[in-house]
Amino acid sequence: MQHQSRLLSDGSTALYAWFEAMHTRVDMLLRKKNQAPSSLLDTAEAVRALLFRLEKAGNRFDPDSEISRLVDMPPGIAVKLSDDLYDMLRLAVHYYTVTEGLFDITVNTPGHTPQTMTEMELSETERSCTLHQRGMVLDLSGFIKGYALDRIKPLLEAHGICDTLVSLGNSSIMALGDVPGPVKNGVLTTSGNNTALRQHIINPSTGRHVAGQGMAQVRTASGAEGEVMAKVKFIKQNQSTG
Repeated sequence: MQHQSRLLSDGSTALYAWFEAMHTRVDMLLRKKNQAPSSLLDTAEAVRALLFRLEKAGNRFDPDSEISRLVDMPPGIAVKLSDDLYDMLRLAVHYYTVTEGLFDITVNTPGHTPQTMTEMELSETERSCTLHQRGMVLDLSGFIKGYALDRIKPLLEAHGICDTLVSLGNSSIMALGDVPGPVKNGVLTTSGNNTALRQHIINPSTGRHVAGQGMAQVRTASGAEGEVMAKVKFIKQNQSTG
C-alpha cells in the first residue's frame, strides 16, 4: 500500500493511502488529532484487510472465492455461509424486493427470467443458502463496493477516525466529518455508461444491456443502498434502450 502523511496546521495528522482491491483503485484520506502517522497507517491496513476479505467472499470471477464455491454446488444443497457472504446475499434479496426486480444479482444466469432470483433460498437460522437452479450466476459486482463502504464506516469509528474520505473506483465515495468536497457525512454513488460503447448494465426485466452514454448519481447514507439506487435510476432513465 502506498501512502503519504502530513502534520496539519491545526495539530492533526492526515494520511493519504491508495491501493488496488475489488478490481479497482481505492483512495483513502484519514485525519485525526494527536495521532502518529503509524497509527493512521494501521487503520488503513485494517481497511485493506477488510476489503480483501469481502472480495474473497463475494468475487464471482475468483474460482476460489466463497461465492464461486457456492454456485458450483449441486442444486438443492444447503451451504453454510460466512457472515460476510450471508449478509450480502440477504441484502441482495431485500433490494430485489424493494426495487421490484430491477436489482437482480442473478441477471447473468443463462436463461434468466425475472423470477430466477427466487431460486436462491436463504435460511436465517442456519445462515445458509440453497440454490434450486443449476448454473445460477450470482454477481455482486454492482453492489459489493457500496456494501464495503458500509462496513468500513464502523471500522473507522472504532479506530477513532471522525474525518475521512474513501473512494472505491471514483464511483462509490464516502465522506465523514470535516473533509473537502461536496459530500458530507454520506455516500455519493455513480452508475451508468461512461461511453456509448460501454454497455455493462443489464435491465433484468428485458434481459438486454442498457444502451447509450449517460450517468445516474444518488446521495445516500448507506453505500449498499446507493449502489442499488444509482443502478436502478440509470435503468429507469433508459427504459426504452434497456
